[in-house]
Amino acid sequence: MSTPKPRNAQQGLALLEALVASAVLGIGLAGATRLTLHALQTASDTRQHSLATTLAAQAMDCLQSGRHGCAITHPITVQGTPYTITHQLRERPGLALMDVTVQVQWPLKGRAHVGTSRQANSPAEQGNGLMVLHSSIDQVPAWLSVSSP
Repeated sequence: MSTPKPRNAQQGLALLEALVASAVLGIGLAGATRLTLHALQTASDTRQHSLATTLAAQAMDCLQSGRHGCAITHPITVQGTPYTITHQLRERPGLALMDVTVQVQWPLKGRAHVGTSRQANSPAEQGNGLMVLHSSIDQVPAWLSVSSP
């Protein structure tokens, strides 16, 4: 015949099972929390990148249209993030073209700075986001190519 286990041993085993279950639950919750924080950071980065793309496209449109008074050389702050817009116009020698470059730079919030042990070279290594658009403008007046039938 088998002898029944003492009641204290069964209670000790139940306590051990509860401890293991709590540890597994804690590890799962820590992983879920980390995943949620990463998703929030990615959403913030995507919003900042989309806004930088919009600002760069607006600046490029203004420059290509030839309008005067395009306010694209001052910093812009949107939802607490400062964006710096710069542009460069460069003529191509021997051609009636002008190269246009628009650059938007902003600080990446909540990201660890890369390159702490060496000199940071690129804007991403300095903790900055960067959006660059390139285009060309035809310097020949539009009316010049119009011919009458």
